[in-house]
Amino acid sequence: MEENRKIDIVEKKGWKLNPDEKVVNAIFRGLARTGGHCPCVHPERMGHDQCPCSAYLQADICYCNLYVKENETHKEDTP
Repeated sequence: MEENRKIDIVEKKGWKLNPDEKVVNAIFRGLARTGGHCPCVHPERMGHDQCPCSAYLQADICYCNLYVKENETHKEDTP
């Protein structure tokens, strides 16, 4: 039986949840598969990897692109 786990969405100043639903849904599926641990491969492991991971919380890096910088342009943002 699969256990439902709550994923906290933590938007920091200058960051937002990725507007690409396909990316977000794929990441959420990965989080469900890993029990809430970041599904991406970090170039270096920084502290805990429970989403949101230490890289995002402490170093302003989101390797999996669940969060993106507010000033970045994405295909959904352009006409």
